[in-house]
Amino acid sequence: MAPAADGGSDFTFAKMRVALAVILGTLFGSSVLPMMALGLLMLPMTAEFGWSRTAFSGGFTALMLAGAISAPILGRLVDRIGVRPMIIGGTVVVGCIVLSLSLLNGALWQFYAGFALLGFCGSTAIGYAKVIGALFTRHRGKALAIFGVESSLAGATAPLIVQSLITHFGWRGMFVGLGLIILCVVPIQYAFLREPAAPVSDAATGAPTVQPGLPLAAVLRTRTFWLIALAAVLAIGPAFGLMPHFVPFLVSRGFSAGEAAGLLSTMTVAMAAGTLAGGVAVDWAKGPWIAAPFSALSALVLMLFVFGGGEAGRGALVAGMALLGFAGGAKQPMASFFQLRFFGLRSFGAIVGVQSPFLAVGMGVSPLLVGWYYDRHATYAPVFAVMALAMAANVLIYLSLGRYRYTKALAEEGQAAALAEPAAPVLPRAVA
Repeated sequence: MAPAADGGSDFTFAKMRVALAVILGTLFGSSVLPMMALGLLMLPMTAEFGWSRTAFSGGFTALMLAGAISAPILGRLVDRIGVRPMIIGGTVVVGCIVLSLSLLNGALWQFYAGFALLGFCGSTAIGYAKVIGALFTRHRGKALAIFGVESSLAGATAPLIVQSLITHFGWRGMFVGLGLIILCVVPIQYAFLREPAAPVSDAATGAPTVQPGLPLAAVLRTRTFWLIALAAVLAIGPAFGLMPHFVPFLVSRGFSAGEAAGLLSTMTVAMAAGTLAGGVAVDWAKGPWIAAPFSALSALVLMLFVFGGGEAGRGALVAGMALLGFAGGAKQPMASFFQLRFFGLRSFGAIVGVQSPFLAVGMGVSPLLVGWYYDRHATYAPVFAVMALAMAANVLIYLSLGRYRYTKALAEEGQAAALAEPAAPVLPRAVA
């Protein structure tokens, strides 16, 4: 298959076909559907097999930890082997694993192993962000934002699909249905998905074809990469650590359970709007400083949660939930955008793969830490304060990143140094 064409309009028919494959692959051809199914499977599976809820929750932990282990490996393979074979092969394997979960016989180790395999093989989806980053060159931030909204769409549609399958076919039939849905995406990926475009080899020099960007070894020696990764990890706490605890927190502040659930829906809608706003902002700003105001907004809202209360604070808490969702959504497309603008496409899969384990561990651990603290002290206030400080630290990180340093000339310099393979390689000044 020919690579996706580079240049030209960002919204040609050819690019839209590739984008369609990315959307359908992300929503219906990845481990997102079975991951979303876990919350709805707890009651029927624990009732049938007699597992405790804690034991059942280990399935999510297995999925996240396996993904953390495989992401650096599969991320590098995406760069070396190519996006198409890794994504299509990963989709086939994930679909077959989901089908096999319908055969569980009550052994807890089988349940853990199945979801660990899902997490391990599902990391091939790293390749989707690389495709979008290469496909949209003039409106990259907006494109990453639009595709970032998929997580909100998945959060809204996946439970409906899963619950319908459980209602009509039971949990075993649900796994069969999800497996078939995932496998049905494979022909679409085969027909429409394309490799990111790469520069053509130089006929005069015989230089090999290389994606524009810096090699992973050079990227990992930069302060910028680790600061971007640290900012993403610091943002994981408010994003995932608080999510299971928002309803009890709001109930403790005088809201009914129904009102609290409604506020979570409002927060989800605000998050989608924020994702789109963040994409527009990074295209406009021309620098990573644009993330700082959104982190500052998150810090202010979290401090509001510490001190707001009573009837006078109800309106402020409602507004705060919406603003927290908006600010969190705005930062969704920014990490990928910043990595692309600082380091290019060449090692993008490996870069995401190295960063993913830190994020996965944060996603798995932060809710447990929040719950542990509340169980011991019966308050969330210090947790909100600590997370507000983390968001304030992010403000300083984004302001310290400086201007984007990845340009065509510097990229060529970095590629030339990498291809020459000198005994004592010198980093390009873009990443000094």
